This record gives sequence, C-alpha cells and structure tokens, in this order.
Amino acid sequence: MAYVWNRGDGDIRKVLPRNIAVPYCQLSDKLGLPPILSYADCVLANWKKKDPNGPMTYENMDILFSFPGGDCGKGFFLVSLLVEIAASSAIQAVPTVCSAVQHQDQKALEKAFRDIAKSLDDAKTYFQRMRDFVDPNQFFNVLRIYLSGWKNNPKLPEGLLYEGVWDTPKMYSGGSAGQSSIFQCLDILLGIKHKEGTPAEFLQEMREYMPPAHHNFLRSLESGPSVRDFVKSRGNEDVQKAYNECVNGLLSLRSFHLGIVKTYIIDPSKKQHGGGSQSEEPSENRGTGGTDLMSFLKSVKDATKEVLLNSASV
Repeated sequence: MAYVWNRGDGDIRKVLPRNIAVPYCQLSDKLGLPPILSYADCVLANWKKKDPNGPMTYENMDILFSFPGGDCGKGFFLVSLLVEIAASSAIQAVPTVCSAVQHQDQKALEKAFRDIAKSLDDAKTYFQRMRDFVDPNQFFNVLRIYLSGWKNNPKLPEGLLYEGVWDTPKMYSGGSAGQSSIFQCLDILLGIKHKEGTPAEFLQEMREYMPPAHHNFLRSLESGPSVRDFVKSRGNEDVQKAYNECVNGLLSLRSFHLGIVKTYIIDPSKKQHGGGSQSEEPSENRGTGGTDLMSFLKSVKDATKEVLLNSASV
C-alpha cells in the first residue's frame, strides 16, 4: 500500500514490480486472501501485548506495523480490534441460539439474545474511544489514503498491474469494516436482509476478503433455519423483547458508525473543499472499500431497523 500510494512525492504507482508482486501474490494465495491490505491484515492480525501476561486493553497493546500519520493508525487499528474482541462473545452465543431454536428452548434462547445484546453494548463503548485516539484530519489526509484500494478509485481507474503475475491490471477493494465477519454473522443470525444492489453485493463481495474459515462459517450459518421466523412464530414476549435488544444494539452501533464517518470523512472533506456540498467532491467521500459511504451505511442501518418485531423502535 505504501509503495502504490507513495505519498512522499505524490506519484501514484500503477505497476507493482515483480519482486514485490510475485511473492506477495503467492503468500496471499496460501492465506486464501486477495493480494491487497485487508481488515484481517491491519486489524485482526496487527497487534501485540506490551506485557505478554497483561490484559487485552488499549494501554497494554501496540500494533505490529504502521503507516505515516503518528499514532493515528495505532488508535484506528486498536480501537477496531477492541470492538471485535468485545463483540466476539456474541459469536460464542451463536451455537446456543441455534441449539435453542432446534430444541425450542425459549429460556436458553432469551438468555443467549441478552448475552449478544450485552456484547454489542460493550462493543459500542470501545467504539466510542475512537474519538479519543484518532485525529480526524490525520485520518482523512494521511491514513485513509494508505488504506484505499484500487477498485472504484478514480486515481487508479484501470486498477493495479501485478507484474509477473497477471498480464492485465486487477481491481481490489481496500480494507473495510464490511470485511469483519462478526457483523455479517449477526446479520445472518438476526435475519437482516440488505437491499438488493450495491449494499448486498458489496457485503457479499467483502466475504472474499475474510480469512477462509470466517467465510465458511458465514456460509454454514446461512444454511440453518431462520431464527427470526422462529421467534416471530412462537409469540413469546420475553424472547421477542430480547431479540429486539440484539437488533437495537446492532442498530445503535451502526448509527454511531454513521457519526464516525461524518467526523472522519465527510466533515474533513467539506473543510478541505471550502465547505462545499458533499456532491462537489464525491471521490473524497468514498470508503476505503470503494463504496459511497453515507448512502451505503444508511442503507445497512435501515435494513437493520426493518427486522424489529412488534414495531419496536430505538
């Protein structure tokens, strides 16, 4: 990423030389990941403990690799990781949910939903620390560039040529939170269906950027029975309430994410372009994955809200 964007002299590289491209593509193939920086690289695998025997806290953690921009990258990557860690307990509850549906155990299902809701509340608490550790201007003007991919990017309209690997340029998306298996897992579990077209297609494509085991887990979960239909058909008020708590927890996280995007991308973009409208510089308002961020995230949020039962609202 540093070679391609080469922020030192402002020159963008359109060809990745064979001495980088060939081993990089071979390694990516072994890992089952595309040859571009992904969420798995910069978040899931980019950390260490300062004290190996200490806790998994921001203060006791550091990142393994960084880009220019001071501590901005450390804050962005570690806060994202801590959100993953907090939300991971929700994944641990997934087998319980599936078993409870299979055995029609309403009490176990209610408890599992409440465990998931708590984990999402904890995840939001960590997510809120983004504002403490990541400077908006540093993120927008420095880090965001290094994380950007070459799909739907006007600065590399033909993509990147991997010399010695392919004869034509390739298009790959940059690292994106859409590549987190946790939130796609919860979408499947809670029966959240994203709008046909860009949102659904993008999220499906982002699975190709996940570690294969994560991708396979999502596929296996999709083959199971509908949890939402079970909850809706049984009419148990306590279970429906617990289900809605999960949905509202995810909805709250996604609403906060919209606010983060405004702070770190939309507002700096307007400031940089003299306070003009968002439409005046659409390329600046794309996510690192290549999407129109606000439109995409609003669609994802709306799809989440639609599955609430009994017209519940936040």
